[in-house]
Amino acid sequence: MTNTISNSAHAGLITSLGVGTSLDLSGLLDQLQKAELSPTTVIQNRINSVQTKISAYGTLQNGVQAVLNAAATLGKASTYNAVKSSVAGSDITATTGTGAIAGSYKIVVTALAQADQLQSSVAIDSATAKSQSFGNGGSIVVTLANGSSQTIDLSTTSDTSLQGVINAINNNPKAGVNATAVSDGSGGYYLMLTGSQTGAASAVASISASGNSTLAGALNYTAGAATGNSLNLSQAAQNAGLTINGIAVTSTGNTIEDAINGVTLTLNSVTASGGGNTLSVVNDPSVTQGAVSAFVGAYNALQSTIASLTKFDNDAGTRGPLTGDNATHRVQTSLAQALRVFSSSGGVHSLADLGLTTNPLTGKLGMDGSKLDKAIANNPADLAALFTGANGLAANIQSAADNILGKSGVKGMIASATSGLQQTITALQSQQTSLISRVTGDMNRYRSQFSHLSTLLSTMNATSTYLTQQFNAMNKSK
Repeated sequence: MTNTISNSAHAGLITSLGVGTSLDLSGLLDQLQKAELSPTTVIQNRINSVQTKISAYGTLQNGVQAVLNAAATLGKASTYNAVKSSVAGSDITATTGTGAIAGSYKIVVTALAQADQLQSSVAIDSATAKSQSFGNGGSIVVTLANGSSQTIDLSTTSDTSLQGVINAINNNPKAGVNATAVSDGSGGYYLMLTGSQTGAASAVASISASGNSTLAGALNYTAGAATGNSLNLSQAAQNAGLTINGIAVTSTGNTIEDAINGVTLTLNSVTASGGGNTLSVVNDPSVTQGAVSAFVGAYNALQSTIASLTKFDNDAGTRGPLTGDNATHRVQTSLAQALRVFSSSGGVHSLADLGLTTNPLTGKLGMDGSKLDKAIANNPADLAALFTGANGLAANIQSAADNILGKSGVKGMIASATSGLQQTITALQSQQTSLISRVTGDMNRYRSQFSHLSTLLSTMNATSTYLTQQFNAMNKSK
């Protein structure tokens, strides 16, 4: 908010104040305005200070949210049940996800899933020339082994060249086949049809054309027919086949998601005779380690933030925006108390048993990596319970964060403190507006009074000059 008053409407008046006199009335008016507006600087400084404090609360809130997010990860069972996979052999690759369980599997790939491939038996001299077109109009019917059938209507296109037929087939995604032209390098082109999906159920059962004798002669196929086909089967559709620990598994595709719980298998090649691949699924402690490390990092970052916002430099006499702030102290205290988790059973009773300790001077957490690794290896269930239990770390942090950040429409302590500061800013801005309004009125009144004074002084000076001249003339006449 500005703390100056516009004088543009009185510019001529201000510059003429004091003209004809020895008084600097314009300068005097400026000094009066500056003096009366000086309290607005104090008010603005207070507004800036409150806004800085609000911004500091925002930084504090972000830090608390980061701690809450990290604690939420520690509260998930998946953090402690994570596994990883490795494969000995090149015929398969594997990835693990939710639900994967440690184990070892011998896998033999007996067949890869593939799609039908059909090609025309006679080359066409040009892929696009109208002279080599398949007549006019008509329709193509593609029927798959699963019983689905799709009609491709060519009556709406004037292009029935090889490329035109290819475009019509590819513009119908439900046809079950994709088309392309293959050049033989001597100016001839062959029509190639490939099934859209792998697996025996997606094999082409038949292709026929009607309403166009030329098209019907070029696109004619019935699966299993010994004669009469103008399209030749160059690759037959089939399902993928494999054995997992001796159990036979089939799939319409080469990516298999439901054979082993939580494991996705990708088939790359058929296993050579007498060979095999070994899939090992083992526990992955790095996930737990990473989650604990992330929480320690977020918690310590918050402690550094609080230290910065509340610091006081005795030598320089400067203080942080939240120095001595009660809400900030309560935030720090409540989160420190949330770390006090305890279990009376098992081999892990507190965070100290995991190598997590609090520095009494800085409030930051220290982490003994070797001690944590040992707890993960020897007491995984007890460790998980300490973090995920009803009175575990994740639940404690969530409870503390609810009071700090608020929940279900109820303000937390940070929002309440910020709301009070916003009200303070509103009140200060109102004071500033009122002050400027009052000073504006005063300046207008002073300006009018100074104008009258200037006129009066100018008149008196003129009268004095006239009388002086008259007296001088009288003295000369005597």
